[in-house]
Amino acid sequence: MFLLGYTITEFIDNRLDNFFPDRELYDVSPFNVTDLRDCILLEIIKDAYDEAEKKQSIRANRGNDSDDLRMRDSRSMKYAQHYRTLQYEHVMEKTGTHVSELLPDDVSSMEGKLDGHKISSMQYFELNTMADVPLLKAIVNKRICNVKSIPNKDFIAYMDEYHRYIEKLIKRLDGDDEDVIYATIALFTLEWKYQIELFYQCAIEAEKHKRKDVPKDRIAALCAELAVPIMPRFTGTIHTESRFVIHRMDLIRNVYEDPDELWEEIQFKLCEYFNAKYRITREIVHKWSLPEYFVTHIDRSKWADFFREHYDLRQIYKPKEWNNFRIRYVRKLYETMIKEMPTPKL
Repeated sequence: MFLLGYTITEFIDNRLDNFFPDRELYDVSPFNVTDLRDCILLEIIKDAYDEAEKKQSIRANRGNDSDDLRMRDSRSMKYAQHYRTLQYEHVMEKTGTHVSELLPDDVSSMEGKLDGHKISSMQYFELNTMADVPLLKAIVNKRICNVKSIPNKDFIAYMDEYHRYIEKLIKRLDGDDEDVIYATIALFTLEWKYQIELFYQCAIEAEKHKRKDVPKDRIAALCAELAVPIMPRFTGTIHTESRFVIHRMDLIRNVYEDPDELWEEIQFKLCEYFNAKYRITREIVHKWSLPEYFVTHIDRSKWADFFREHYDLRQIYKPKEWNNFRIRYVRKLYETMIKEMPTPKL
């Protein structure tokens, strides 16, 4: 659990102290520096989990040769790879970074055909959720935005089905260490990628304030891909994603209530947090290979304990009561916040 005589937590805390020497100034909204540290640790553990996960063929993950399941997996893989390739092209265009993990495996050779696509159980989970939970595909292809494509009664049915799916994962948070790790990473990934809880709470707040508009720039700070100025001299930009999945929920009220001058203070603080997280990820997490260190030196029971004590995701899930305003507003959020992408030709 130690690196150069420090615990991992102390190691990251020491670096954060360089960015935020007076932490008390950051104890007010949006969230404090300790919360930021926990967000960084969550992503290290998520990367460690991905690092440790055994990669095997889709067939091995599936566990059987059922024709129906094989064809479903093949369609899901092609569908997912279509959007991963678009994401690769987007990252290359914006940052010039080659993210090879987004590209498909070479299965054209005889050896490749025999081995098949190699994915982890978590990646297979993501494929299954896309196939098993219609809401997620409806979000990705933006059919969720159109009442003619998905009438209100179907919209509610999709949301209810997703809620039942989430409830099964939440129950695993009370399970053993492996259940806690798996469920936390799965819940984090689903909310990060699809923003279902965030957008529902935005609809509640918009209804309260009788707002029909979508404050796009403010919401983008909570969930979008961002070009953040490099501080303190603003000499360039950082391309990053806003993934503070728990703590962003506390900012929804500010999105709809705060005048511009108060929101600018929050936005500036978020900018500082994005900068600190980016620098720590580059200068410590990658340089010191912390995900690999977690895999080889830190028992997985400690990962689970961290999630139980510092990143219990069940707190973001609330019962949902849908009405026409909330449905319209959530549709509008997805229309505004999800970028247009060509649909796959399968």
